[in-house]
Amino acid sequence: MEIKINEKLLGGKLKELQKARSWRPNVISKFEDLIRSGDDYSLFRVNPLKFGSENGISEQEAIDLFLYATMVGLFEMNWQLLCPGCGDVVESFNTLRNLDSQYHCNLCQKDFEAALDDYIEVSFTIDPRIREIAFHNPQSLSIEDYFFKYVFSHGAVYPDGTKIVDVVQKLVKILTYLEPGEKKEFEVEIPTGFLVGYDCINHAEFLFNVTGEPKPGIQRFSSKFVEGKYSPAKDELSPGRYVFGFENHTNERGALLLIHEPTDYSTPGRLHYEPFLTGKKVLTTQTFRDLFRSEIIQGTEGIGVKDITILFTDLKESTALYDGIGDLKAFALVRQHFDILGKVVNMHSGAIVKTIGDAIMATFLNPFDAVNVALGMLHKMERFNQGFSGKDIKLKIGIHKGSSVAVTLNDRPDYFGQTVNISSRVQKLADADEINISHDVYAYPGVQELLKDFEVVLGKANLKGVQGEIQIYKIKKTAVVP
Repeated sequence: MEIKINEKLLGGKLKELQKARSWRPNVISKFEDLIRSGDDYSLFRVNPLKFGSENGISEQEAIDLFLYATMVGLFEMNWQLLCPGCGDVVESFNTLRNLDSQYHCNLCQKDFEAALDDYIEVSFTIDPRIREIAFHNPQSLSIEDYFFKYVFSHGAVYPDGTKIVDVVQKLVKILTYLEPGEKKEFEVEIPTGFLVGYDCINHAEFLFNVTGEPKPGIQRFSSKFVEGKYSPAKDELSPGRYVFGFENHTNERGALLLIHEPTDYSTPGRLHYEPFLTGKKVLTTQTFRDLFRSEIIQGTEGIGVKDITILFTDLKESTALYDGIGDLKAFALVRQHFDILGKVVNMHSGAIVKTIGDAIMATFLNPFDAVNVALGMLHKMERFNQGFSGKDIKLKIGIHKGSSVAVTLNDRPDYFGQTVNISSRVQKLADADEINISHDVYAYPGVQELLKDFEVVLGKANLKGVQGEIQIYKIKKTAVVP
């Protein structure tokens, strides 16, 4: 396919991207080179982590690059539900609001529950107004490209590095489009094992058990696609030479994959995915929250997060602050303190979820970053207080980690659940210039080393809505943070 680029539009959008924020040298030129010189596949579902790694760009800057590129209209964002078992991109959406907490893989014939941590990938595809690629029109792809580049994930691999598409290609017996009203026949040898059929356009599947003694001669087997289903959907076959006949009795095109798994078949290990941008990482990126404020999570159930670190702050004696210097001056100081805390959060790969009065709620991928930010907050506020002669602004901070549910509250992505409750209540027990953290946070790798120069006092507390006492580590501001 000839490369056709809308030069005028590309030039204008690249200028917008250049001005969007400060970029390190050569970042934009490498990005432009991808757009101009990359083949079609390299511009489809781009993994920003991989792009950054290959081009010497930090992970966070690479993520920001593609988020800003999406905002200005150079790329489109894709939210993909990945199958843990077979590497199938089960569903793909261009917005978070279309994600559901439950999904079904037709190839594996299994149901899965979505979690933002692992099998929800965010990738980016070139905007067709900038450059049109074959993958913008999947119906135009060859059947091989459709299955092995469009249907299956780029990054699904086994422990030895073997890609899932390479394994599947070796198992394929039949691979074909089936046009409306079309009949096709294929002659293939079928040993004992299992035949798995998958029509990914129509989300239809069938399974045949191949068992018993081989039969001489050529056997015939016919299957009809009617009302969205292949009939028969299940059957038992004898090993041997077959002519398979498929008939499409619908007005919809089919894309049929038939693979054979021998009786003694085993995979090269457990399937996993090369590092990619997870839904959790995106929601914990301040740039996403700033640029895509309208992205919401649909439904009443939300989407699960297996592990998230949540930080709450509040001001000590804020009422006295307002009484002492007046509402306008106090409000201005509070706004300045929000700006300071936001910059510290952003420096350590966190995101502010919301402000609540004088308090903030922020999220992090891990407790180490959260504790590092908390220490930085105390240090920055100490310097801030030295800049004016009024009453000091004193922070109280609390941190906890655990599972949660991503939901939409007040038209913004938010979090709900016991982890949020504990984080908030741990913060309320803190005193001025003090950080309270739970045991799970304190036990996280690197946290104790981070706190080695600080006074840490272990205590216990009963929290409302939480059964039994929990351990709380109080961190006193007795060291100077460099």
